[in-house]
Amino acid sequence: MFDGLLLRRFLRAHAHRIGYRSPATGYAALVDETEYEYAHLSGAELVRAVHGSYTDWMGGRRVVGVMGRLGRLAPRAAARTLTLATPHLFRWLVGPIKRTGRTELVVERCRFLTSTSPEICLRICKGPTETFFTDSLGIPTTLTPDFQRSTCDVSFTPPPRRPR
Repeated sequence: MFDGLLLRRFLRAHAHRIGYRSPATGYAALVDETEYEYAHLSGAELVRAVHGSYTDWMGGRRVVGVMGRLGRLAPRAAARTLTLATPHLFRWLVGPIKRTGRTELVVERCRFLTSTSPEICLRICKGPTETFFTDSLGIPTTLTPDFQRSTCDVSFTPPPRRPR
């Protein structure tokens, strides 16, 4: 039920950002809209659409701004919090996520990747997600997809501590 709510919220934001609402429902609508996005948006437009969709889904610019300030003020705590929250908040998008370290996760079989293609994964998921989390939330983020196994390693890497 929670996953369905998060998916519906994202679909509303996503359709608005890309200018296309899929006639399909549920996860099939996300795949259809993503394929439309991949085919019709240029690089910069695509990044803006993904960042805007994430921002709207997370509650808007003010909420993301506050999250970003917290991420920059307390990067280690923010990275650990993201590591704990991500398996619950993004399961609807990528499937089961397992924590593998203090700030590391693995998507055990990425639903998004298996439903689309490696090219869409790189252009619509990996790149824009890394820049959104790094730039907007203040937490350097790396996604490392393995196309053979359909897995993805996720790392929220806080910057090194400043000397005092």
